[in-house]
Amino acid sequence: MTTKADKMNDLAAFDGLKDAQEAGIDVEIKDPKGKPIGISIKVAGPDSERQRKAIKALTDQRINSEDLTTATADDFENNTVKILAASVISWTPIVLDGADLPYSEENAIRLFSRFPFIREQIEKKAGKRSGFMTPS
Repeated sequence: MTTKADKMNDLAAFDGLKDAQEAGIDVEIKDPKGKPIGISIKVAGPDSERQRKAIKALTDQRINSEDLTTATADDFENNTVKILAASVISWTPIVLDGADLPYSEENAIRLFSRFPFIREQIEKKAGKRSGFMTPS
C-alpha cells in the first residue's frame, strides 16, 4: 500500500531533471545595473552532458600535464570560462564591436572573458539545478 508520505518522498519526481538540463534554460542578460540588454543565452545545466564532458576534458588535461602543482587562480578562472562556454547551447543575435557575433564555443569564451558581468550571470544559472526544475 502506497501512502501519501511515500509519494512525497518518491525520487522519481526528479527523473526529468537531467533532460531539462540537457534542453537548457534561457538566461536574459542584464547590464551591470540590472537592466535587460536584449540578449538571451541558452545554457545547459550542471548535470548535462555538455558540462560533464567539458569538466572531464579539463580534468584529464590537468592530470596529463607535466606538473600538477602549478595551478593558479588564472587557471581556475580560465577553466570556469571554458566550462561555461561549453554549456552554452545558443544565443539570440549579439553584436560586438559593430559586427554580429555568431554562436560558437570559441565566441562564448571570448564573450565571457571580455564581459565578466555576462559570465557571472551564466555561471549563476548554469550551476544551479533548481533553475532547471519545473514548478510543482
